[in-house]
Amino acid sequence: MSRTLSHAEGIEREIIPLQENETLETLCHDRLKVIQRVDCYRFSIDSILLANFLTLKRYETLLDIGTGCGIIPLYLTKRGYRNPMVGVEIQKELFDVAIKNRVINDCPNVQFIHGDIRPLSETLRERKIQVIVSNPPYTKEDSGRRSPKLSRLIARYEATLDIKTFISISSSILNRKGRLYTIYPVRRLEELITTSHRERLTLKRIRFVHPRQEEKANLFLSEFVKEGGMETIVEKPLFIYRDGAYTGEVESYYHIEE
Repeated sequence: MSRTLSHAEGIEREIIPLQENETLETLCHDRLKVIQRVDCYRFSIDSILLANFLTLKRYETLLDIGTGCGIIPLYLTKRGYRNPMVGVEIQKELFDVAIKNRVINDCPNVQFIHGDIRPLSETLRERKIQVIVSNPPYTKEDSGRRSPKLSRLIARYEATLDIKTFISISSSILNRKGRLYTIYPVRRLEELITTSHRERLTLKRIRFVHPRQEEKANLFLSEFVKEGGMETIVEKPLFIYRDGAYTGEVESYYHIEE
């Protein structure tokens, strides 16, 4: 190990070892600390966009499927949410990092579970989950250039959780009127809507994400409601960059009030 981290200054707490194959990043003006493995999948801005798209009421419990290093529930907690949050991660290496991140960020409302969401779905259903969020694998297993790293393969390709299984499990876990939030490439929009409709999930909100104002959308953020009505709200486009920097809206995502 190269250094140690304490999850609260001025108080004698558990010391968290930072291994040689781990890095520490600070976000949101040092309010959020994130340990990541150099040899595993590392979170991207997509998770931050998704966290800012979802809505979460005070009494609701949130489930993050494929939580990775735990970025979404930890980020939401640092933004002031104290809801019970559960992150499920199938990769042991990422789960171990998520546990460390929960400790160093002092987020007792967040729980991480190591395992496959499929056998865990029945137990999770008993928790009366109102909100599910997921930044899922984007690419079909039989398409695109495959990553040589197993961790990145699982995170980017539908090697362990394809879109049909993901939507079916999400619907089975959610209560009636529960909400699912996710982000996908535009090329999979029709597939996602069709698959969700079959599982009683109705598209209620959608927001297209453009790298720049003059470029086409490459991603979309979506909110589905279980057994919801048929009306869909198309929100204004979200632009990521302008003049080589984040737009004002995206920049605001990285600012957390004291």
